[in-house]
Amino acid sequence: MSRPCASLPSPSTAWDATSLAGALKAAAVRRSAPHVGPLHAVLVKLGLSASAILATSLAHLALRCGLPRYARDLFDEMPRPDVVSWTSLLTGHAHQGLHRESLALLRRMVGSGVEPNGYSLSGGLLACLGVGQDALALGKEIHARVLKMSLHGPVDPVVENGILDMYSRCGSIEYASRVFRVMQVRNIVSWNSMMAALLGSGQAEEALRLFVSMVSCGIGVDGFSFSIVVDACGELALLKQGMQVHARVIGGGFEADAIVRNSLLDMYAKCGCVDSAELVFKVASSQDAILWTTMISAYGKFGRVRDAVDMFDRMAQLGIAQDGIAYLAVLSACSHGGLVREGWHYFNFMSDGQSSVKMHPEHYGCMADLLCRRGYLEEALEFIENMPFDTSIAAWSALLNSSRIHGNARLSQLAASRLLKLDPENHSNWVALSSVHASENDWHVTWTIRESMSRESVKKEPGCSWVELYDGVHIFLMADQSHPELFEILQTLNSLEEHNSFWF
Repeated sequence: MSRPCASLPSPSTAWDATSLAGALKAAAVRRSAPHVGPLHAVLVKLGLSASAILATSLAHLALRCGLPRYARDLFDEMPRPDVVSWTSLLTGHAHQGLHRESLALLRRMVGSGVEPNGYSLSGGLLACLGVGQDALALGKEIHARVLKMSLHGPVDPVVENGILDMYSRCGSIEYASRVFRVMQVRNIVSWNSMMAALLGSGQAEEALRLFVSMVSCGIGVDGFSFSIVVDACGELALLKQGMQVHARVIGGGFEADAIVRNSLLDMYAKCGCVDSAELVFKVASSQDAILWTTMISAYGKFGRVRDAVDMFDRMAQLGIAQDGIAYLAVLSACSHGGLVREGWHYFNFMSDGQSSVKMHPEHYGCMADLLCRRGYLEEALEFIENMPFDTSIAAWSALLNSSRIHGNARLSQLAASRLLKLDPENHSNWVALSSVHASENDWHVTWTIRESMSRESVKKEPGCSWVELYDGVHIFLMADQSHPELFEILQTLNSLEEHNSFWF
């Protein structure tokens, strides 16, 4: 049931401050731009232009209607704007995506002698996230002001959570961790934000440890908490722990939460348990597009390509929205299964305008990968060079890998050179180009590349893999001989090789 909103007064309304306040609120809820001018006229007619409350409400209405210039003009006419007026204006600009304007208002507010409150600073932190490279520096300025405020009393938890979120989104996990450790009040939002930050920065194990600490501290777990920890288990392919968390999800009554369901399905898929993922999907009995897309992706990754294609087609039949990610999932499935005809069908359906989905480089990368996997290298090269995008690292990577598999030195060198130009910061591109020339005994070029790698301090990251057994997780690094059972492992590998050579 939709929530009823306040109605606007009729033209014959006998206006006073109370009815005007109600009308401004109702118009703001509806984002009714045609009422901005008439209600402003009523404000002036009643002689209430000096009312900070009503003028602020009118400026808020103008912002909600996408009229920031109008809102700022109203604000500038206020004789003595208070902290509420300043806060409403700067947070309104931040929510409208006018981030730099919002921060400029915060500076004006401080310069005018009005002390920002927690809501003002929260609006400023929100604005920081939209200013690109300057976000971290500006966020630190606001953090410094909050620290000064803390000398005179406790800081609002909303502000502290805002600072934590700002550092997390700026990728400064170390700063986020420091803020988390010294927070005066750590509520469920704080714990979830820190766990999400750790997971997003590739520290899934630390996210799991933090979840254990949260439970030990008696903090109530919500759906977002479960979603994060399930995602962490999926990233680490920890099936046993993921199943334990699943049991807690059911015990806590969160199995109907759409976000948690999606995380569970994805976790089982990443752990290689497609049947369990399928069971989660069937029990959900949902038409949630994300759930369907995740299931399609799981089918594709584990070779059940026809199931993936059938499910994608069934989405269309049931009227479930298919976005760019859904198309990416089915194209990836076609690539894994070598279904060139079906892949072209879905790709052309998007590119010919039959679908409302906007094409992205990732879609072209999937199609290039499909052609490369089938060995159509020249066709893939022509496809890549005719893409309407300037760059597609995924497409050139696909061509490089397949060219090396098929022994095509010319295309391998071309693809490796293009990748190095597109992404010179990626050390693996230097290594790939060097390896391609070395495989052709082109030692002069190889040593030239390796000398460049040495000057740029480029180092090849060692390969890493791990396996979960009953007694824990065993991690293996390339050329690492520190494992306590190395001798037994090598003996087993030798016996497997002998077994394979006997049969083949």
